[in-house]
Amino acid sequence: MIAQARPLILTFVLMTTMLLNNSASANSASPLDVLKNASDNMFTELNANRQKLSNNPAAVQKVIEQILLPHIDIITASKWVLGKHWRAANKDQKLKFIRQFRNLLLRFYSTALAEYLADKEGEKLDPGMIKFKRLRASPEDTEVTVRSDVIPTNGKPIPVNYHMHLTQKGWKVYDVSVEGISVITTYRTSFGSEISANGLDSLIASLADKNNKFMAEAPGFKKSKQKKN
Repeated sequence: MIAQARPLILTFVLMTTMLLNNSASANSASPLDVLKNASDNMFTELNANRQKLSNNPAAVQKVIEQILLPHIDIITASKWVLGKHWRAANKDQKLKFIRQFRNLLLRFYSTALAEYLADKEGEKLDPGMIKFKRLRASPEDTEVTVRSDVIPTNGKPIPVNYHMHLTQKGWKVYDVSVEGISVITTYRTSFGSEISANGLDSLIASLADKNNKFMAEAPGFKKSKQKKN
């Protein structure tokens, strides 16, 4: 799943970070309109800073933290990922899992996007690689799926869908599916097996160890002690 999705990481980052409008605008404009209006600006931003971002996960992570993460509903995604285990978890476990799951997403997407930009060195990113489809939703809907096709340089279009809901802070993404495979479902299956075998605390500790190791070894990060939880 991760290997297959790597070429699509840029698309995920672009389309999610396109939610740059304030809450009032996000509440009045359709999710599709918000994405379309901001897409060209986001491509321009990445093209202008690709040298700084290429193979530099730390620089990419700063961009994602500032632009992407505020528009992802990490709490809802965490609830869905843990499923029945969320209901059984205490408050401390929930907070620790949310923090480490957030760091996991940062780790994965910052590395993948930095590598993607490096692989495309010297090439301008083409906004035409994303083809939006008509939004199948009513104005009063508070939960929608924004559908798109990613057009690779070679090969057939790849369907990428963004599941969003309207919150008090505007439209937020809580799941993404690539060719019908949900990111949330994939993580839930993986995490569920580990929780069943070793418990939730073990999963949290494992995520923390991997996240801390990434921060200690990836290019661009200051080599400082990282908190486990």
